[in-house]
Amino acid sequence: MSGPLLALGLGNSLLWSLYLLLTRHVVSGARLDAWAYTLVQLLTAGLALLWLGRRVAGSWLELLAPWTIGYAFLRVAVNGATAASIVWLAITESTLLATLSVLIGAGSGWWLTHSAPPRRDWPGLALLAAGILAFALALAPEAWRGLGWLVVSEAMAVAASWMIAYHPRNRLTDLSARSRFTGEILVAASFALIVVWSILGLTGAVASPWGGAGDAFGRIDLWLYAVLAGLLFRAPGTWLGFWTINRTGVQTYLIALTAMPFFAIALEATAAHFGWVAAPRLSAVEWIAAAIILAASTWLIVVRLKAPPAAAP
Repeated sequence: MSGPLLALGLGNSLLWSLYLLLTRHVVSGARLDAWAYTLVQLLTAGLALLWLGRRVAGSWLELLAPWTIGYAFLRVAVNGATAASIVWLAITESTLLATLSVLIGAGSGWWLTHSAPPRRDWPGLALLAAGILAFALALAPEAWRGLGWLVVSEAMAVAASWMIAYHPRNRLTDLSARSRFTGEILVAASFALIVVWSILGLTGAVASPWGGAGDAFGRIDLWLYAVLAGLLFRAPGTWLGFWTINRTGVQTYLIALTAMPFFAIALEATAAHFGWVAAPRLSAVEWIAAAIILAASTWLIVVRLKAPPAAAP
């Protein structure tokens, strides 16, 4: 992997770390409806990318393609499982434990390609597994429910990454065509989200989006924050993620994302200095486990820099 591609992957991790910090601050501070906030930003990001890809011929019926619908509902399921996990886990805990996606990616890649991870990866993978296990054992008993949801979330997220890797349209080099492809997926995900939200609202599991004549969408600040999040984070973050998968492969993309919790910790500490959020609070054992995870992440990134470019799936 070349230096520029590494910078691309790490830049994407930093972008999502900043997104998580600002979303945590905005949604909790302004008491926004998380469902409405996510839906508006997905739709905004998707429409913006469709506009960027407007010169590419296409049809709105492509949003109804079975693959697109399946992927959209899978992304909604990932978001739901992640949301469930942070009921019991702090954001810092969840992002550190989410690095287990690299282990899931290595196992699923071995199964899909019938090729074991390179020997240079094994020390990093073993170190990562040790760090995650140590961190998990330091969790409070009730936090294990959150860990269970996080495992489900990361397994589905890795499956979604492989779906993107194998899709022919993600191998296109035309930037407009890639923008249209990404935009279609985000718009489809917004439609899937409103369907799931409506069904859960009918069952009484959550407040219905249509309750109170659509009051969930009635706040101007929600639209302002969600539109900005869609344009500044969701659209470029998703586009860069798909591009990174195309250029480096799924496993290298997942490895680059292991930098995200450490970006998040640094950003949270900086924001806490200004009184915007609470500083990350980890026990001594958790900090040691985080250091092991960081060492594993560094190992895997460095050996990727020395490796030849990944072959297309």
